[in-house]
Amino acid sequence: MVLIPKPPVLRQSSNDLRSLASQTALYGLSTVVGRLLNYLLVPLHTRLFEPQDYGVITDFYAMAALLAVVYTYGMETAFFRFVNRKDANENAVYATSFYAVLFTSLIMSALLWMNADTLALNLRHPDKAHFVRWFSMIFALDAVSALPFARLRQKGRSWSYVGIKVSNILILVGLQVYFLVLQPKYSNTISFASLDGVVLSNLVANGITLLVLMRGLPSLRDFDSRVLRPMLAYAWPLLVAGLAGMFNETLDRVLLKYRLGGTPSAAMWQVGVYGAVYKLAVLMSLYTQAFRMGAEPFFFRKTSVDSRNEIDDGPSMGKVFWYYSLIGWGLFLVVTLGMDAAKILVGPAYHEGLPVVPILLLANLCLGWYYNHSIWFKAIDQTRWGLWIGLGAACLTVAGNWFLIPLFGYTASAWVTLACYASMFGASIIAGRRYNPVPYPWKGWLLLGIWALFLYGLDSCLPAGLGWSNLGVKFLLLIVYVLGVPLFRKFGLDR
Repeated sequence: MVLIPKPPVLRQSSNDLRSLASQTALYGLSTVVGRLLNYLLVPLHTRLFEPQDYGVITDFYAMAALLAVVYTYGMETAFFRFVNRKDANENAVYATSFYAVLFTSLIMSALLWMNADTLALNLRHPDKAHFVRWFSMIFALDAVSALPFARLRQKGRSWSYVGIKVSNILILVGLQVYFLVLQPKYSNTISFASLDGVVLSNLVANGITLLVLMRGLPSLRDFDSRVLRPMLAYAWPLLVAGLAGMFNETLDRVLLKYRLGGTPSAAMWQVGVYGAVYKLAVLMSLYTQAFRMGAEPFFFRKTSVDSRNEIDDGPSMGKVFWYYSLIGWGLFLVVTLGMDAAKILVGPAYHEGLPVVPILLLANLCLGWYYNHSIWFKAIDQTRWGLWIGLGAACLTVAGNWFLIPLFGYTASAWVTLACYASMFGASIIAGRRYNPVPYPWKGWLLLGIWALFLYGLDSCLPAGLGWSNLGVKFLLLIVYVLGVPLFRKFGLDR
């Protein structure tokens, strides 16, 4: 006999919702300010480097994102889950997760360092073995810093988190300006070797950040192997799910160089173009990331599960979902309606890739819906659902890119990304109906999406350009979107 958990008890609290909004805003501040500062480098990179050269950096950072998941292997989320248990020893949970990540990071980085030449050859960058070695150090520094940053979030020390993160980006940007602009200017040399400055800046900035975090490191005496075992059991499905999720996000850029026809230089040109225009969807991904960083510790702190697996949900998850969607669609319209202005941010050689930006924006919006909805399986310790959903989406990503890239190039990668994230969201809805039947405002959510896409379609009929009449119509469309929101709210949230 299969016992189906009772529906969660929802207790709405405006204070809780305001708390979530403030946490998301603060983490968003660090993420947005940091990324925007970093994004200011895109006009520099896309004018200094040809697409095939920029493709090298795109390729390495795509693979770096995959390995970054392996280095932390779900221990951040495990930390949030275990530190909020009633009988938790906070110091033991923190020290155990930190030193476990430190130990494994040192081993993995040592292996990468020793095999750098072979790896560079297999990655089709035989002259970039030093990149592999530098990235091995970046991975370790990032992973070791992850738990102290998680500790700041868990303690609610948002401003400390913001300050350190923004400082890291300021150092990174400053170093890149020095390596890419000032140093070549005074030495009269601007060459492909300037790519070294991009990676070296990242390495130095991450090292300085870890030094700043040293004061918050735990004592080795608090490490407890009895705590480690259940944390690893909780985290390993998240590792697989996270790796599958990162496959979905970055594998397209990795596979492009292998599946595109033509010369290696032509393939890297396409990788560079796709990598540059992908960053025009940065506003949506920033919003999604900021929400996730604020929501994950917030929901674990506010949500409890009793012995019968019933969820006591403090804020209304339906309300959070609605407001996330409302802002998300607004950001989609802001970027798509402002696409003519966005062209200024990338060099002319990269403009051919702009048509895929709306697709990538929708993909990131779907990913945010998935993060929003999927909190149910983390809260009730059913992380295997994240594993299976992530693996299924990863299979879709691999198959879709493998077969479609030779036919449609990076346009196929954008559509596969959208299909992948939409399928993850759909799978979470289907599974969550049994374990977490929260009354989400589906009707209002659907109407809001149709409304936003309708306005986007109207804008597509306008002639291109930055004339005053065009800008006025685009601004009017944004106002019309906002005016339609109260109507759709009545169809969903108020019922």
